[in-house]
Amino acid sequence: MSFSFALSVTTRIYYRTRNQIFRIFEGPRWVELSQEQLQAELARCKETGEKYMMVYDYMIMSKCDKWDASPSSITRDELDFWALYGLLSEEQYLHYINLMHADTEG
Repeated sequence: MSFSFALSVTTRIYYRTRNQIFRIFEGPRWVELSQEQLQAELARCKETGEKYMMVYDYMIMSKCDKWDASPSSITRDELDFWALYGLLSEEQYLHYINLMHADTEG
């Protein structure tokens, strides 16, 4: 999936952990939501046809595990996407950039 395409059709991104829900924006600006607020926002999206993306914490952990095991599966587009929304720390981002480059050089 092209993540620039995902952003072109998605206007809202939500991030769920076991105990918290956030609406996320570019950078560190996240807004915590209650389950009721999320349901209201999703109902509005359904009414208006607005597209949204729901990201779960285990998706990020799974993605990182995959990248560590198979650096050739890392794409810069996807890496930049997750970092842009603060779902990867700077340390993780640099780690995967280095893995990606080491894999192409090796």
